[in-house]
Amino acid sequence: NGEDVVMKDKLLPKVKQVSKCSYCENNSAESLKTVPCLGCGSRCHIDCIQCTAKFKDKILLGDDFFHFKCAKCTDGNERFRRYHLSWVDVVHITLFNLTHNPAARPLGTDPANQFGGEHGPQEYSDSHVYFHYKADVARFIDQHWSYFWTKSRGETWINSASSALSTNSTENVPVDGRFESGKAKYNKNGMWALTDDLRFPSSYDSLQQQKTRTIMYTFAEDGSLIELRTQAGNGRRKRRTEATPKAAGGRAKKSRGGGAPGTPLAGHGGYASPGAAGSKRGARGRREARSAWSISMWPDIDNPQGPAHMSREETHAAAQFVIESDRQTVWNDKGYRMAKASHGVETGAWYFEIQVLEPVRPEANLRIGWSQISGELQAPCGYDVFSYSVRANPSTRFHAAIGSPYGEEFGPGDILGMLIYLPALDDDEKQDLADRKWRPGERYRQFTYSRPESQRPLHADNELPPLPVLSGSELVYFKNGKCLGPAFQKLYLGKYYPAISSYMGGKVKVNLGPDFKYPPPSAWNNDTPIRPISDLEYTLPDPKPEPTEPAAKAEDAAADKMDIEPAAKAEPKEPESTPVAAAQPAVGQDLKPTTTVAPADAPATNGSEAVAAEVPPPSEELQTKLVIESQPVAEAAAEPAMKDGLVMSEESAKPMMSAKPVESAKPVESAAVPAETTQSDAVAAPTAQADPEPTASST
Repeated sequence: NGEDVVMKDKLLPKVKQVSKCSYCENNSAESLKTVPCLGCGSRCHIDCIQCTAKFKDKILLGDDFFHFKCAKCTDGNERFRRYHLSWVDVVHITLFNLTHNPAARPLGTDPANQFGGEHGPQEYSDSHVYFHYKADVARFIDQHWSYFWTKSRGETWINSASSALSTNSTENVPVDGRFESGKAKYNKNGMWALTDDLRFPSSYDSLQQQKTRTIMYTFAEDGSLIELRTQAGNGRRKRRTEATPKAAGGRAKKSRGGGAPGTPLAGHGGYASPGAAGSKRGARGRREARSAWSISMWPDIDNPQGPAHMSREETHAAAQFVIESDRQTVWNDKGYRMAKASHGVETGAWYFEIQVLEPVRPEANLRIGWSQISGELQAPCGYDVFSYSVRANPSTRFHAAIGSPYGEEFGPGDILGMLIYLPALDDDEKQDLADRKWRPGERYRQFTYSRPESQRPLHADNELPPLPVLSGSELVYFKNGKCLGPAFQKLYLGKYYPAISSYMGGKVKVNLGPDFKYPPPSAWNNDTPIRPISDLEYTLPDPKPEPTEPAAKAEDAAADKMDIEPAAKAEPKEPESTPVAAAQPAVGQDLKPTTTVAPADAPATNGSEAVAAEVPPPSEELQTKLVIESQPVAEAAAEPAMKDGLVMSEESAKPMMSAKPVESAKPVESAAVPAETTQSDAVAAPTAQADPEPTASST
């Protein structure tokens, strides 16, 4: 699973190739499935390479566009990566296989008639085997699309294939053209053949092309492509190294920073931009200087309303993942993919467990762990720096694609428990996470998280990410109630979700709580209570109904009949108690909504409960004063202390008076001050004063 740091300007020049396999030491000149070693130059048989054993049959004939080093050149640690392929490479590989492998030719009907009716193979007087660019070439590419790329098909992809054929034909490149046109030679429209059907496609590469080929993909265990992440802003495709990222010596203290010009940031204005003098914290932006210490990330998302479950959202689960209707049973029929739970955590001790079910296929495997939102979905959990996992068989822990033995193997019938402990965050860390969040109304896309190069620890690995490390954090696994000890410690700062990776039909049932088959300890690390992921469930209160129009008209008529200003209604009814509305929960605290009512003289609470204090009606003297003096008052009526979903400050939540003349105010029968709170940040509503200011709802 090693991942070399490979830059396009540092690729090894092509060494002199030897037609001898370094594994079996047999002649490989006659084989159509070989790949040259970049170290010794030996052209090795695909069937002899150990790391391709599980998908060697999927590799196409003539395809040697791989960054490969044999076992002898790497002390047994083979390297096998996929280069980026151009359209001419793909078309050439396609014609090579159509020519030499009749079994690979497209079969079956074409009900949509997408690829036309005429097709090959056809032979003419030059003895070349011709194929139709649509019926044969485009159809083969369509059937093997995921073999070449992970990108989606564009609307004009068939035209791109046709253009590659004509541009590299002997008509346009007389000296070294790859393709023969049936139209030019025999007036056969759309028919194409290879100029030299024994010549490998890579042999047409110039020396410059050889040096500038870039590594784009690594391989999953089933041979499917896994795109290697690139780091934005430096113009080079960087790959991960085998070294485990080292902690940056505790939590990184970073001052607030801005992003690139024109990029909206979650932080407020007035702080230094990235790279400016005095800037010591990571910045969120689109483009960074070459010297910036940076990584690409996806914005965090607030937990949704409702109970926690395995999410089907495209930000949380790969499209290939099967999440059954119970939102607990999950599996995947192909190579490793990942799915995450709907709710994540940032601080505290949290727990969930999974039951391993009978696999869909016998070669199945699993990786179970935790991942940030930026964890790659088209790869196993633990593939990148944003996720951590443990594999079922053999039992191995993974982070940043580096594995090491851990714990015990687990299989069908076993219960695996996962505990994550994230210590309390300081102000800088809280602001860091707030800056990473997606803001509704913005386009959801990646951003660059960066810190100045000067903050990179001395002698640190080149691929050490610029993420702060949480000292004291850890991941611990339990098998059937037995603690297996810490699997990972000093996690990177972030919001973590329960994550499941399935390979070839590995199947589990996820239990997010609160009832576990093997309950965890009640507390962890300095008596921090361990809580189930299900505690993250919350709901917003129902909106308060607006008064009906007939009721308002009736009050106006009653006020006119009494010849009294509506705002100075003499005897308002006793105000009713208003329930405390639950605000969106903060991670790591009691997130279940609570509704509490207390009398006006109740003392302030200590944060475990919220109290809504009743507001008494204004005195008769004050009501008369209001009518006579017609004092200007505050414009907003005493609405609930919430605006655009945000809780207002305690001062803003105090009773306010109407700014309109009192005759424009309509009478209401009662008033109360609602308050939004959570257990961690409870604010008591203002209590009754000896001589209270009148509220618009009471006047």
